[in-house]
Amino acid sequence: MVNRVGGLVSGMDIDELVKKIMSAERAPLNKLYQQKQKYEWQRDSYRSVNTKIKTFDTYIADNLVLKDLNSKTATSSNSNLVSVTATGKAAGSLSIEGVSQLASAARLVGDQKNAVGSTKMADLGATGTIEFKAIQSNGQLASEATKIEITADMTVDQFITKVNSSNAGISAIFENGRFSFATKNTGDIKGEDEIQIVNGQNIFNNLGFADPSKVQKTEGKNAIFTVNGIATERTTNTFSVSGYNVTLKDTFNQGSTIANKYNAAWNEWNNAANNTDFTDLANKKSAAIGDYDAAKTNYESKFNSVFSNATLTEEQQTTYNKIKNRNLLMNLTDANISELRSLNADTSSDAAFKTWLKNATPTEISDDLKTKLTGISLEQFTTLKDLDDTSLEKMKSAAELKTYELLGANFINSLSSNEVGKIKNMLGQSEEQFNASIDALRKSTDEADKALASKLSTLNGEQKQALRQLSTTKFDNFKSVATAEVEKNGKLQLKNTAEANETAALDRKTAAEATLSAAYQDYKIQNGSIAGVDESDLGTYKQSVTVPGNTTNAVTMTATTNVDEMMNKIKDFVTTYNGFIKDLNDQLKETKYRDYTPLTNEQKEKMSESEIKLWEEKAKSGLLRNDTLIRKGVSDMRSLIYQSNPAIDDKKYNSLFSIGITTSKNYNEGGTLEINETKLRKALEENPDAVEMLFKNSEGKAEDTVNGKTVDTRGYVDKLRASMKSFQVDIEKKAGRSTMTENQYTIGKSLIDTESRIDTWKKKLETIESRYWKQFTAMEQAINKANQQSGMFTQGAG
Repeated sequence: MVNRVGGLVSGMDIDELVKKIMSAERAPLNKLYQQKQKYEWQRDSYRSVNTKIKTFDTYIADNLVLKDLNSKTATSSNSNLVSVTATGKAAGSLSIEGVSQLASAARLVGDQKNAVGSTKMADLGATGTIEFKAIQSNGQLASEATKIEITADMTVDQFITKVNSSNAGISAIFENGRFSFATKNTGDIKGEDEIQIVNGQNIFNNLGFADPSKVQKTEGKNAIFTVNGIATERTTNTFSVSGYNVTLKDTFNQGSTIANKYNAAWNEWNNAANNTDFTDLANKKSAAIGDYDAAKTNYESKFNSVFSNATLTEEQQTTYNKIKNRNLLMNLTDANISELRSLNADTSSDAAFKTWLKNATPTEISDDLKTKLTGISLEQFTTLKDLDDTSLEKMKSAAELKTYELLGANFINSLSSNEVGKIKNMLGQSEEQFNASIDALRKSTDEADKALASKLSTLNGEQKQALRQLSTTKFDNFKSVATAEVEKNGKLQLKNTAEANETAALDRKTAAEATLSAAYQDYKIQNGSIAGVDESDLGTYKQSVTVPGNTTNAVTMTATTNVDEMMNKIKDFVTTYNGFIKDLNDQLKETKYRDYTPLTNEQKEKMSESEIKLWEEKAKSGLLRNDTLIRKGVSDMRSLIYQSNPAIDDKKYNSLFSIGITTSKNYNEGGTLEINETKLRKALEENPDAVEMLFKNSEGKAEDTVNGKTVDTRGYVDKLRASMKSFQVDIEKKAGRSTMTENQYTIGKSLIDTESRIDTWKKKLETIESRYWKQFTAMEQAINKANQQSGMFTQGAG
């Protein structure tokens, strides 16, 4: 460290002098700080663009993706009976010819209890856990029960509140000493109660439900109606049909509606019960089972003839796992085994054994056995050598089975007799020779050779090794077993299909019987019994009943496109799009003030806050001027306007250009959109569905096939969002996002490099400043010494 000596001797202000010199020396460092600031400003400018992209994308999602573009207004000819609203997908007209029954909730009302709201549940003997299941909004019983814990100090009112606030789907009340439980959702669960006590029945009984004769039980009901001539039902009174949201408000034409429902149920039962040949299905199943049993017997016979010894005991399996060399076991000959047991190998250690095997002469071990043992460990060797004949044969068989399973029955069976012959000629080849043989087959002019090469190329390295090490006898055995196995598997599939067909037919018949019985009971309530029907025998039900005439006109519903609302949505989108594009274009055209560089700390010290603000506004201006990344993003979005959608049949409306939406003729406006309102309105009036599909095609794909060609059938909105996403990703690669580290994006890496150079310059400036102080200190010392000498001369002269 330099001892700094000020200008006491020379009279110079060395501190100030060094400061000025270092100010000049610091110029390169200041430029680095300015460059760093530019990088940060540029990064923030890019991220600001991504924020605008995200904001615009959210607007699109909220206003065009999640909402229908095609606005339709629906009207009902009798809204007192049926009210309706329309979605953008409402098509054609809808007619409700009659409603025989409205959907209603199930309810249980218990017997009188001597209690009030403040009564403790414990006083009613109702503490512990009760579990409810109830019908859900989808018309199904809840998959899981809801538990209600009842403590000793809980009152009746608190219990009611707890049930109502739970997810049980039950509304509970307690009035005048009686509990009532009703489902929150309407509908009938066929064959089951809509309210079920899964656990805690004793608690429920103590609330007044012990005696069924004193319990008021109301079953849940489905809405039963006829729509466009089809008798059907729903679990709720509000549902969707063909894009219409329908609400049934009252019953009408009950007689005809229930008769239509009965006739539909009878036809379904007749098709399921009388028009299905159950004998034929049973015969087909029986035949398929017989074919499978024969194929299975044949397979087991072939399998046992080849792999009869492949089943290992637990002890043998442990030994097999120690050897863990399938190819060695499978290819050991009797001569190899005899020689193996007589070998006098060095077994003092694993390394010693491997050295012995490597250096052993032909008089110590044959070349054939040496090649087969190469690579095994001492443990594998001693385990193999100590095996008795029976165990060794079983393990050889197990190894063969593993090889068979590795190659796979489907591959082996797929080989034709000609291909089998060609492969036999390749058995025993080295890996290099085997691959060369496959290559030769591939290059052959014979299509059969090429097909075999293709099959062999699907094998992995282990499978190829297993195949080429097979003997021709083993290969023939494998082929025999594989053919039988594939035959067996095929027959099994046919058996399963035949069994499934019979089961499905029987299930359909059972379901149809239940539906017909229920429909008959509904019919009796409304229209009376059908003469000659024995309710215990569905076969006596008449094919159809006479449908009574309607007393009320059918309720018709129609939907019309709200062209004005669609126009407003499209115009709002175009306005928002143009604002987004203008923001990007403004940044591309923003003036760049080259004389305004980022301020250094020294410069800021000499300026007021308002001056700094005005200066930095100029310095930040034009950071993205003519930026290639932004220009590409804008260009990609602009190009979508003129792309047609091949999924739209009406060619008059398959592009935005064709419906009156184009880019501005003024190139300086950078791709903003213009609307020919007359042309757009005409398109909306003539084919609103095509216009919506042009904007939003829910079934569109980036790579779709139309007329044999691969095309993009996505709607404009999906294409635009995809283009924006790509734009966003490109910006993130350059400028990152807040969750990224600096080494994950381009500008960040430049910042890291600049920081490193700043650190280097800081250290360099410290060295330079130290050198200047050293020089000035030396000067001061020299002047001081000269002054002392001068003083001595003066004294001597005196």
